Amino acid sequence: MQALVALAKEKKASLVGAFFLACVLLAGCVPAEPPAALCAMPDGVETVSSHSVVDGDTLRLTDGRRLRLAGINTPEIGRDGEPSEPWAQAARRELLALVEGESLQLKVGDDPRDHYGRTLGYLFDRQGRSVEARLLQAGLGYAIVIPPNDALAACYLAAEHEARQARRGLWQSDAVAPVAELKRGGFQLLRGRIVAVTQARQPLWIDLDGPLTLRLDRRDLANFASAPDASWVGREVEVRGWVVDRRAQQNGFRRYMIGLRHPAQLHLLSTD
Repeated sequence: MQALVALAKEKKASLVGAFFLACVLLAGCVPAEPPAALCAMPDGVETVSSHSVVDGDTLRLTDGRRLRLAGINTPEIGRDGEPSEPWAQAARRELLALVEGESLQLKVGDDPRDHYGRTLGYLFDRQGRSVEARLLQAGLGYAIVIPPNDALAACYLAAEHEARQARRGLWQSDAVAPVAELKRGGFQLLRGRIVAVTQARQPLWIDLDGPLTLRLDRRDLANFASAPDASWVGREVEVRGWVVDRRAQQNGFRRYMIGLRHPAQLHLLSTD
């Protein structure tokens, strides 16, 4: 009986999750507050505790590991004399409040480490509540889905949407910049119109009306129910991800590039 109940819960969470992931791809779809089923703590967690908080999405655990929260990106804290981005310090303070003195539960991601050697994982408090989702609901970060660490994607996207609708935190002002104004690399949330979709060997290239192109590799096509094609030309989209400045290798191509790994990075704002 317990196995049947667990299977039913898993199926419900999967169906609800599929709905929210579909929502982010369709203009005009308005999900509500994330249901508890979306943000349920998975099996296989380990008990950890925080030693210190580096910024809004990174902390050091008492066992010495550096933990990068999977599925969220918070504004950058300034270093080497550079100013912090708006809401960066607020995100760090909120994370500190959520983890300080807490018995935490960590689920390490399917991809367990990033290229800096940090552990990638999902963090929960002693009540089983998602720390990442609470940061997103407070409007202190952006949901970002990087396969294969996409177990709680629907939870995070719905949490961000709730904050966005309520204009909390960084959503108090327009956090989406026009592609035409793009002038730097790093994480960006941008809005623009597709002007070309071309296939060049393996990658699919999606050019926007400005200095930005999007690259979709064949390895990630399986994550997309339908890949962008010529019918997308003229449509307005919102795109998020880490912008690469290709200044040294332009060769007549657009200077900036974002690699698409998951459909949650590309949101249709218009259908024609």
